[in-house]
Amino acid sequence: MSARLVLLGGALMLGLWVAGCDDGGTVRPPTDGGTTLDSGADAGDSGTVDAGDGGGGGSSDFACNVTKQEGCAAGQSCLYTDLADGGTGSQCFAAACDVVRQDCPSGQRCTYVGSDAGTTERQCVAAGTATEGAPCTLAESPPGQTYDTCAAGLYCKDESQGDGGVGFFCRELCHATSDCGTGECNTVLRLSGTRELPLVCGPASARCDAFAQDCESPLACYPAATGSVCAGQGSRTEGAACEFSNQCSRGSTCVMTGGGGGACRTLCRLPSGSPGCANGATCRPINNNDGDVGACVP
Repeated sequence: MSARLVLLGGALMLGLWVAGCDDGGTVRPPTDGGTTLDSGADAGDSGTVDAGDGGGGGSSDFACNVTKQEGCAAGQSCLYTDLADGGTGSQCFAAACDVVRQDCPSGQRCTYVGSDAGTTERQCVAAGTATEGAPCTLAESPPGQTYDTCAAGLYCKDESQGDGGVGFFCRELCHATSDCGTGECNTVLRLSGTRELPLVCGPASARCDAFAQDCESPLACYPAATGSVCAGQGSRTEGAACEFSNQCSRGSTCVMTGGGGGACRTLCRLPSGSPGCANGATCRPINNNDGDVGACVP
């Protein structure tokens, strides 16, 4: 086999344990000027994703490259999306503007705007004034529209607070970590009324040793483009189909070979050593992953 392995999409769907919340939609900020919502509910964020090489190429579920914004026509953005079969992929979505490129006329910003009809679309609207990390609320908008008070390039994200409540703060929208002033492009927003899964910058994921599996339970260590990181561990076994690395159980990762889909494969040490591969499998390097971490391929 001549093909090198690819960490599917260079991507990890970092587990909900990292975000400390469930897989619900992002909570809408209040409109009364408050900055916290002590509802007893969690933040509802979908978790985090290490966008890696954007998921383009090799899998029909990934129709375009999120990180490089390649594979789409003019006027379209490549974004992650939930698939009908319950998996995750990337698709090209047309809209009036791009929330990262901020290609609106001067004085306006591109952001997600909700409507009374229940839809959410990217539109050019008046730029807010709340800066990165500042508290935010919903703006006073034209009738039938809702959007937040953040400045251009930012989105008002819900975050769990130490007192059990929820706070809302402006966070930088991104397609790739290079778009982030600090941290990594690794946090997914689930917004009602749209199939798009935009990303914002979040804290860097904790680094770890993929062989020692030294992450605090219930996290596990998975190889990624920036080095192995701790993420919520999956339960899929050797050979099971996957889209993201930490859908796989501890000590394995999601890889694809050639033009096929992803499959969970056991980690191994390159070029040799322990752990090795069993049952005649070969330890092969993973693209975009530095160091001695490989995966066993039959």
